[in-house]
Amino acid sequence: MDGNIEHKDLTRRAAKGLSWSGAALLARILLTLPVTAILARLLSPKEYGIVGAALIMVDIGNVIANLGMSQVVVQRADLDQRHMGTVAFLSLLIATGLAVLQWVFAGVIADLFRVPELNIVSRVLAFIMFANAFNLLAEAVLSRNLKFKVSSMANLTAWTVANVGLAIPLAYLGLSYWALVIAAMAEAIFLSGIYLITARQYLAKPRFDLQSYREIRTQSLGFSLAGVLAFGGQYMDKIIVARLLGTAELGIYTRAFTLIAMPANLFGNLSRTVVFPLLSKVQTDEARLRSAQLKGYALTAALTLPTSAFLCCFAKEIVLTMFGPRWVDAVVPIAVFAAAMYFRVAFKLCGAVMLATGSGYRSASMQIFHAALVTSFVFLAAPYGVSAAAAAVSGAILVTFVLYSFISCRMTGLPFVDFVLVHIPPIVFAAVIYAAGSAIRMLFAGSPYYLVLAIGAFMIGTLSAVTLYLRASLLFGKCGVEVLQAVTSKKAAWLNWIPR
Repeated sequence: MDGNIEHKDLTRRAAKGLSWSGAALLARILLTLPVTAILARLLSPKEYGIVGAALIMVDIGNVIANLGMSQVVVQRADLDQRHMGTVAFLSLLIATGLAVLQWVFAGVIADLFRVPELNIVSRVLAFIMFANAFNLLAEAVLSRNLKFKVSSMANLTAWTVANVGLAIPLAYLGLSYWALVIAAMAEAIFLSGIYLITARQYLAKPRFDLQSYREIRTQSLGFSLAGVLAFGGQYMDKIIVARLLGTAELGIYTRAFTLIAMPANLFGNLSRTVVFPLLSKVQTDEARLRSAQLKGYALTAALTLPTSAFLCCFAKEIVLTMFGPRWVDAVVPIAVFAAAMYFRVAFKLCGAVMLATGSGYRSASMQIFHAALVTSFVFLAAPYGVSAAAAAVSGAILVTFVLYSFISCRMTGLPFVDFVLVHIPPIVFAAVIYAAGSAIRMLFAGSPYYLVLAIGAFMIGTLSAVTLYLRASLLFGKCGVEVLQAVTSKKAAWLNWIPR
């Protein structure tokens, strides 16, 4: 009886967490589109490339400083204040050391990327290492306590203030790439302030305890290794593009990558703050773990595959409408990245399953394979241009996903047939969307690009809404509808298009 009550309570909290995270995700997407469009007209591809190169080193430093300890905070069952104090102490100490190293070796970083501006930009961004380490820890603590609403709203607020309130005005005033640098710093610092207030009751004072560290060392190093190697797969392509093609090409590449990878990155955050904690709670219940995994694939496919089809079809219209004519070289990379969107997003789900079951070292081995694949593919393709590099990365993601999903399904005992079946409705619907989009482009050939995009969005949006109203399972399948029923519970009962 108690087990059933606990299961219902966890399901309720999961639905609530997904609702808040989903709402924040939607708001972030809706805000990102106009912000990206405005900044693309105020800043050049080269200016974007400079900041993109600088943030690579910051992100790598964040993973190293964390040492996988934020995942331990979420996943470890017997975590007390001693462990929390040790995690906080080590994270902040290492972050401080890395900030000093980034300041000292800024010239080496500039030479590595062949971007002279990084000599000063890297030194300035070194100051946010400490704030980023604290933010990762605070977010992990909130996730462990299933406080998804707090973390979702905090991230959305900090991002909005930094990008809408600072990046756009500063770029308009002519601060060039410094507008993005200042916005990145402001976002990290402002988020730290929010977490300091909202998560203070769950945090512990930084205090090193040797016994506590010994208890979490093996687990944290496994997570850390997986994280560091994941960044190898995520950033080696950008380093190679910067060195072989230059900052302007890197700017085009990163803008195309960011636009299409945005759903993957946001779902990655969702996996870390919602899916991973919830899977960790049921890691010993194989039946519930398989069910959660299957529903995750169903919902991911239903959201990304139709979106991917739309973006592939209208890539040219999207670039010209959002970025303007000087970004036309991003059309092909965007279409290529869009074609692999599902594999990038589902890749996050496979990782969440492995981390939730404590298989940090197995996840690390997958990251080694992925990083090696990306590096080799891009190194061979980059000399042929940005589009070739994008195709190489997408191919590496596809190969890795196939292997990753096979291993994660075997770990949980998820039948391959069930895995395939949950993808059929979204694939069929995506094909219908691509066909409809192609017909619209043919009918309105010669019309202004923004008009073609608007008509396409309206017609396909209407088609999607009608399909959902008549039978949501045509898009989401049975498993996906079950997730939607949980997320859109009593407070959203007016959404009667979901069959119950």
